[in-house]
Amino acid sequence: MRRVAFLLALLATPAFAQVTADTPNPLTGFPDTVEKGHALFGKMNCAGCHAYDLTGGMGPDLTDPSWQYGGKPGEIYHTIAEGTPRGMPAWKDKLTPEQIWQLVDYIVSRKQ
Repeated sequence: MRRVAFLLALLATPAFAQVTADTPNPLTGFPDTVEKGHALFGKMNCAGCHAYDLTGGMGPDLTDPSWQYGGKPGEIYHTIAEGTPRGMPAWKDKLTPEQIWQLVDYIVSRKQ
């Protein structure tokens, strides 16, 4: 119950709505965030482009330490939410901010 109240308060804050490159992931540290991100990675078929082990295929390698569109949590969030000009679709209309942050936490946990 305490976590639900925290997340509702978090979602209501402007900092959560205005994600910048330097915005830290507000969900990092919750014990199940990485697992939920992993489940979403499979459910949303991210592996169709990025492979199940995140090493890439049609889409780029997500375990690589350097990324074309930035590898900070806020930059990864932006890439997932807004997409990229070269094929990554925008997910902001299909995923909640909390779900996007869960994906970010999972991806960051797998980076080399």
